[in-house]
Amino acid sequence: MARSGEVELKDQGVTVASGPIVLSVTGHVGRRIRVDGVDRRLSAGPTGVLALDYTRSTGFHRVEIDGQAFWFATEDHKLRLEGITRMLSHLKNLGTGWTGQALFSDGSGYLDPHVVYGWLDANANDALDAIQGVLTAPRTDDVSIRVLSRRGGSSVLAVPTMRFLRSDPQRNVVEQEGGLLTVAGRAYNPARVVARRRQRTVDTVPNRRAVHLLGLLHQLLSELMRAQLPAVPMARCRLWRERVGRLSTQPLAVKLRLKPNALALPRRGPEFTDRSYIKVYDFARTVGGFGWTASADPARRYSYIESADRIYQAYAAHRVASVLRLAQTSGIFGSAPLAFTGPEFDLYYDAVPPVDVLASWRARTPVPDASRPDLLLHERATGKVAVLDAKYRVGGDGQASEDSRKEVAAYQNLYGLSSVAILYPGVGSEARVISDQGESVVEIPVVGPGDGLEQAIGLVLDRLQSPPYV
Repeated sequence: MARSGEVELKDQGVTVASGPIVLSVTGHVGRRIRVDGVDRRLSAGPTGVLALDYTRSTGFHRVEIDGQAFWFATEDHKLRLEGITRMLSHLKNLGTGWTGQALFSDGSGYLDPHVVYGWLDANANDALDAIQGVLTAPRTDDVSIRVLSRRGGSSVLAVPTMRFLRSDPQRNVVEQEGGLLTVAGRAYNPARVVARRRQRTVDTVPNRRAVHLLGLLHQLLSELMRAQLPAVPMARCRLWRERVGRLSTQPLAVKLRLKPNALALPRRGPEFTDRSYIKVYDFARTVGGFGWTASADPARRYSYIESADRIYQAYAAHRVASVLRLAQTSGIFGSAPLAFTGPEFDLYYDAVPPVDVLASWRARTPVPDASRPDLLLHERATGKVAVLDAKYRVGGDGQASEDSRKEVAAYQNLYGLSSVAILYPGVGSEARVISDQGESVVEIPVVGPGDGLEQAIGLVLDRLQSPPYV
């Protein structure tokens, strides 16, 4: 591998700075090489060459050639891999449930398209084969159900029957001489009783797991196809999704698709003995295992994070909320626009602001905007607001970048605000205010404990203002 210098890929992973790199391979048999789940070709010649651009990459990368696998890691010049790991750990401790690849506690979350495609590349065909095996020949189970019956016998359930009779005595009992029930000197018999019956059913946990795994694959493929994929991966995803669509019309899939999700439930019955069910269980267990950790050996799957800015955005939101003593509104972070609230303030995260909180000059035109500030701080008592933008980039001087300032200037113009704030990973930097002509930009480094955010947030609170277009 070559960049400004050369390093050799061995069994142990090596780390290089983010940026354009060149993989050079000698002693190889074929020209086909796979990088992070994508098939590529080396240049012709005894030394095959492949150029890659990892300018915005932080994480592990997997290289496969001639049946051998190698790993290397890229890290940026900002918070580096240790910083990314620290932020993920911080977010996990705050209840977002992030484990590895930005995975939330309910199984949803932000998945890098390369990671998803890598898993599908390795597993989609086998997973769909296993699901098809279950759908075409589902195992049934013997279950006990309660039914209303006109017959008595040993299957009658006494307590449920008495509860049923009391619910509507005029309809549910009949006066008869010698009846089983006596009330006010009169004898009655039940018109119907609650009895136990045994029934064969396909509504089992293993069958639900197969149907819900099929639904999850459809969701992953749909999300993946909205990303900018090369032609070959896009074509393969389209074929996989078409097959998912055909399987979704099977009677078992139609019958169970709306049943409670069973993906995370423990292994049951045929999942110990039947080949198709065993595979479905294994795939359901691993499909949620996308992930990486900078402090552990990489797993045998394609796993790296290309968009560290999403993690930084969430980390900055939690740090601001912590300083202001705001509580998370949902156990699944990001599932609601109003992400944090407290006695005085609300904090919206990555959402189009409610028009009664913050509106742009275009909000009531025929073409309203759909801008989504990273963070919107709202003081409920006064209606004043502050817009904060989290930017995972720094300028050459270690301060916020000029591109970041230009982007937040657009918010100033759109919302009619005289001040906005930038949160950025400025290691060793101090908060500052750039101001003139009644306009200002507050730049606050957010990098971890001891970064001074507790004091710097006062610069934002001092500049809260009433939005002019609400």
